[in-house]
Amino acid sequence: MTAITDTATDTAPPRPGDRWREGLRAAAVPEAVRGRSERTFSLEPDMFRWRPDQDAKQPPRPSRLRALEALPEGGTVLDVGVGGGASSFGLASRAGLIIGVDRLEGMLESFEASAPTAGVAVRAVLGTWPEAVDDVDDVDVVVCHHALYGAEEIEDFLVALTSRARHRVVVEVSSRGPTDALNPLWKAIHGEQRQDRVVADELEAVLAAMGLGATREDIVLPPTVREVTPQLVAFARRRLFVGEERDEEIAQLLRDLPPREHRIAALWWPGAAQAGGGPGRGDAVPV
Repeated sequence: MTAITDTATDTAPPRPGDRWREGLRAAAVPEAVRGRSERTFSLEPDMFRWRPDQDAKQPPRPSRLRALEALPEGGTVLDVGVGGGASSFGLASRAGLIIGVDRLEGMLESFEASAPTAGVAVRAVLGTWPEAVDDVDDVDVVVCHHALYGAEEIEDFLVALTSRARHRVVVEVSSRGPTDALNPLWKAIHGEQRQDRVVADELEAVLAAMGLGATREDIVLPPTVREVTPQLVAFARRRLFVGEERDEEIAQLLRDLPPREHRIAALWWPGAAQAGGGPGRGDAVPV
């Protein structure tokens, strides 16, 4: 007699959020490699500084267009993972206040320093997301560009974004992982082939499973050839977890990389905050 087993439990596919977490675990740097480096890397504020001259040359991105069409004149914006403000300063023509949340003080200092040039009042909030959700009040539009790649509890992250937007949440991500371009260097230096993440598809699946009604639009940016500067070499070295003695090798590997297209995805959905909520707490920086 054949035993009856609960095959539904054994064969049930993982939830989209679980696949996102599996992707994070697969992309994690092995402890053996981390141990070869004296320090872990952090993001460099100067590399994420808002550069209005470069911004003006970029093709219109769906993420910016979708945020602008939902933002009332003089409205409020919350930028989660604001960095130097490159994502939200493009909304300054309609925004009355931009609230930036970031975990790095250097990023917030850059954000505040660029506000006069952008011509908009800003307020900086130091903290991680979604832990900082109680430090800000409801706004008209919430944006989050390239700042959720490491969010393990992705559902909580997205719920917190949605809870603060009266009109719309707009997220921008790369189609692939943020450091996938360095995978050939990783193979050359560590002898390990790292798998590309399909970030945009994974995120879209999570949003669908959560019933948030997200719409997606992709854009392909043309290939660019970046100058191999000492700053770029240092940027790569820290993400490869090796010492400065490998800089010459890293520089050559960077020069050998062929230009490649950069596909980015904008995903947007309605906010859940009640209309009439006030601006973020605290004092704004006037322009």
